[in-house]
Amino acid sequence: MVFDNRYTTHSALTLAQQWDQLNEFTRRMHHTVQDQIEALSRTGVDEDELKEFTLMFKHFDKDRSGRLDHPEFKACLRSLGFDLPVPAEGEPDTAFEAILDYVDRDRDGFVRLEEYMQFMISRTTENVTGTDELTEAFRALTEGGDKPYITATELYSAMPTDQAKYCIDRMEKYPDVPGALDYTNFTKSIFQLNTSITSG
Repeated sequence: MVFDNRYTTHSALTLAQQWDQLNEFTRRMHHTVQDQIEALSRTGVDEDELKEFTLMFKHFDKDRSGRLDHPEFKACLRSLGFDLPVPAEGEPDTAFEAILDYVDRDRDGFVRLEEYMQFMISRTTENVTGTDELTEAFRALTEGGDKPYITATELYSAMPTDQAKYCIDRMEKYPDVPGALDYTNFTKSIFQLNTSITSG
């Protein structure tokens, strides 16, 4: 085994450590992918639907930037069968604006592939879980399992990083408790969004 090599700054020890870290990362990614597949199977979105969503996004992503501007996104939705009425001149486009409130919260003028897929999956699936059930699920993640709020640390401990960040970015601060997040209102807002989109 070579412990000293003038042509590299890496030692056998550091390479072994990096290899172990890579293996651990791969293992975690494998479990994350498995979780995503299981989640998709529970929600009823099959592989063909996911392919259709992706292909339609790529079709309207003319410049291959990985994002759609609002007119491209609206055209994409209409191609997928969304009934988006054409507003009268001077009138707000309330149906489309309600969708943008969900997929383009920062209103930077673009919808990225990840945001689009999250929206399409939530729009396609039935509400298999009620508001109370989802609220109780968040409550179970809190310390002691009985707090009306949750912390970012608890979310990161229980969920994949991207999912935890998604919740943290959208949860309101819980009053009078530093660092606490309101999962109850977050849960209600999700189901209100689904209802408004479905009825719209």
